[in-house]
Amino acid sequence: MRLLSLIIFFSLICDLEAFAFPKIQPIKSNNNYLLVEEHALPIIDLRINFNYGSKNDLNNKGITNLAINLLGEQLLNGEKIVNHFEKIGAQYSSTVTKDTSYVSIRFINNPSNVNHIANLLNYMFTKYSITTKIFSHAKELVLSSIKARNLNPTSLISMRSEEKFLVDTGYAHPVMGYKETIELLDLEKIILHIQKIIKKNDIKISIVGDIDENKSAFMISKILNKVSNNPTPKKKNNILNYYSDSKINYINFDSVQTHISIIIPSVTRLNKNYFNILVANYIFGGSGFGSMLMSEIREKKGLAYSVHSYLMPYNEIGLMRIGMQTQNKNTEKAIIILKEQIMKLKKAKFSDEQINEAKIGLLRSFELRFDTNKKILRTLSAINELEIFNNYFVNYENGIKNVTSKSLLSAINSEINFDNILISTVGRN
Repeated sequence: MRLLSLIIFFSLICDLEAFAFPKIQPIKSNNNYLLVEEHALPIIDLRINFNYGSKNDLNNKGITNLAINLLGEQLLNGEKIVNHFEKIGAQYSSTVTKDTSYVSIRFINNPSNVNHIANLLNYMFTKYSITTKIFSHAKELVLSSIKARNLNPTSLISMRSEEKFLVDTGYAHPVMGYKETIELLDLEKIILHIQKIIKKNDIKISIVGDIDENKSAFMISKILNKVSNNPTPKKKNNILNYYSDSKINYINFDSVQTHISIIIPSVTRLNKNYFNILVANYIFGGSGFGSMLMSEIREKKGLAYSVHSYLMPYNEIGLMRIGMQTQNKNTEKAIIILKEQIMKLKKAKFSDEQINEAKIGLLRSFELRFDTNKKILRTLSAINELEIFNNYFVNYENGIKNVTSKSLLSAINSEINFDNILISTVGRN
């Protein structure tokens, strides 16, 4: 079996070396603007990242999310910007995470559309044409979403766990904020916040599709024309302050099942041991069927339909998260078994076969990130945000390939803080 695993692994390596990864090119040597040309379809996918996420909300928790939501709601000639996009068949969306915010556009490539899209985006980033009525409606939608979030056990356990684990950092609060903080926001605060967010020197642009470098540069120059280039305000650094008291964080909720969440301090994406921990997590609970957690919790004990672990590498703080649901009566038993599995992870006694199978799985999934333009854009945007475009594909492959049982054990011992675990449950106490 070990020989077969090695044969498959080296065969996959040969396949990957033959695989044509997308070519990433900085536009006019500016590393903030990245392009991948894909001319199979006459479509352009564009993403504009702002170096502002909910971690930068300070006391106005939820303000970044609401501000970014309102960008596309601005009025132009008495009509919302989003409607102007729709008129030419363009798809517009916006997203806010804890680390960053962005708007995405997908549209058919022709000179008229490129010019129209660039002008609309420039208007969005420079005019701030938001009426009191539009602001009030957007605010009510956010408040409704917050109410729904607080009634959802999955959302509730994620929110309450991070509030406790990421205490005194910008990451502690949910992206949407809280009812009481949103209610205090007014239109003046929103516009001032948009002006903080949209700074030319803080913007990164990623483009994938049927467009070359010269036309991309021209489009970007139109999008960013007269966008503020003022200095960015100094932002707070976020450092993990949580220290475990070994108590379980019980959150009462009337349901027939208990949701269990475990958070363990881990690595950020740029950590030198990221790939070792990625392989370890894959074996532990990241691979679905065949993982340690699934084998023990579902297959042997029958305590849950699904159990998983995954890495959540925020830019400044890294987490490993474990999640599952079980019947209320099985909660205590499930937590005991999860703790036992975590201790097995700490020892990292993984066979060469397990490690090679994890490498195979991760390298295969890596290749699947580039089979559509939307997936390429998502990856390119992350590369752009983290400033890791130089030899990204080679570095990723080599990072996975170079993991060994020795390096994996060393990384687990140095990077995962097993003494600082937070266990939370949502269900009937």
